[in-house]
Amino acid sequence: MKARIRVQSAGRRGVVLALPGGETVKASVSGVVYRDSGGPVCGDVVEAVPESPRWRVTAIAERSSVLTRTSPLGKPQVLAANIDRVLVVASICSPALRRGFLDRVLASAEHTGLKCSIVLNKADLAEHPEAASLPEVQRVYDEGAGYRVLTVSAKTGMGMEQLSTFIEGQTVVLTGPSGAGKTSVAMKLNPRLDLAVGALNQKTSRGRHTTVAARLLHLWGDTWMMDTPGLRAFSIEHIPAGELWQCFPEFRGLEPCHYRNCLHDSEPGCPVRDGVASGLIDRERYDSYLKLLGEIREGRPG
Repeated sequence: MKARIRVQSAGRRGVVLALPGGETVKASVSGVVYRDSGGPVCGDVVEAVPESPRWRVTAIAERSSVLTRTSPLGKPQVLAANIDRVLVVASICSPALRRGFLDRVLASAEHTGLKCSIVLNKADLAEHPEAASLPEVQRVYDEGAGYRVLTVSAKTGMGMEQLSTFIEGQTVVLTGPSGAGKTSVAMKLNPRLDLAVGALNQKTSRGRHTTVAARLLHLWGDTWMMDTPGLRAFSIEHIPAGELWQCFPEFRGLEPCHYRNCLHDSEPGCPVRDGVASGLIDRERYDSYLKLLGEIREGRPG
């Protein structure tokens, strides 16, 4: 008898399914599923049949949403499916805030129509000489681009209650660079998760990977979270060059350009370029757009 079950995690040799009662079971995946869809990912709803010694996945239901990046092989890679909101976790410092990485994830989420918010972790280090300016981040991403920015500290618990309320009743996916504290944030939301937390490499200032594959975790009630591996890079070459500007919300609210298919990089009289010159659009966000546009045109990873 077939059952519709959600995928907790997916690997090369099969998947782990989350049964309705909270139990998890391992399952193999039919070759037809790999051939037709590329295989299941975390968050997928699948049809599966109980067989001995493990279950078998026979089909994947249509996905309501996906978070995608370009893999190191240059192909679109779905990281998670059936998501209500992407939470990009970044650290104020240690490691330093990487706005370029942040812009890549936000653009990828925008391209597939996903709601996205920013979780700034390590607020306890706000007074550190190398810490990012919180008012500046709020100005650029909240006031300028319209993203909700939540400032938290997984170490002290600051802002975690507000974050819990914000994600209530949703399936959210946590993504961000290694060392930003995704796993620490997850454990602060639900200490019973008992996840491994990695320390920052003092020589490279990079985090160690503690999550090796995306995992669907039950927080409470109807609130679920997907914890994704810490990523060194988040390439977005799968986004067509002509559509990239639409992935920057602050660009979309301006008057239409005089030129059809304007890429907002060199055309005279372009409202986006004028917005940068007047200060309406943040210069660093625009420079990030130009960098991403160049990478897409040249087909090189970021």
